[in-house]
Amino acid sequence: MNNKISTFAFKHLLKDDNTRLIHGVLKSLGISPSRNDYQDLYQEGCLLYVEAYEDFFATHSPEDLELFGPYAFRRIKWRLLDRVRKETNHQEHCKPLITVHSDEADEDTSYPDPLASNFEGEILSSAFFQELWDKCTLQEQAYLANRVAGISITKMSKMVGVSRQAIYKWRDGVIRKAKKILER
Repeated sequence: MNNKISTFAFKHLLKDDNTRLIHGVLKSLGISPSRNDYQDLYQEGCLLYVEAYEDFFATHSPEDLELFGPYAFRRIKWRLLDRVRKETNHQEHCKPLITVHSDEADEDTSYPDPLASNFEGEILSSAFFQELWDKCTLQEQAYLANRVAGISITKMSKMVGVSRQAIYKWRDGVIRKAKKILER
């Protein structure tokens, strides 16, 4: 990245209210200012504008400035669309921590560790979780943190370098402590 060109690209972005182009791209993608990550996407759009400016004027002359607007719009739109799709795809794979009722009909749920679903609904409560965390050993805390992150027992055992049976013992300890807290 040429520092002089980048500086000029940032100046061009701020000159004559060219930031409207980025707002237009976000609007065309259906992203409203009320969305939580709107400002992040806007900043990403500004950086993409600079990249587009550098790439465009590496092959075009300054007389082609009127062609730059549509080029930048398209390029920023497609890059931001890729980012939004990637985030959406990532979020689909992240399962929230939920409570599963102990009905026999619900046994076909697709949990990697069916016994991990025995936690009651209060695990979502921060007070309950904090009390459980405080009562757990370091190994049980590692199990709890990794399970909340959605890591399977097999993968966890490889990461930590212990057998799966050890992880199951940690799990059983967490479940036992959670049940004691819930019985009160």
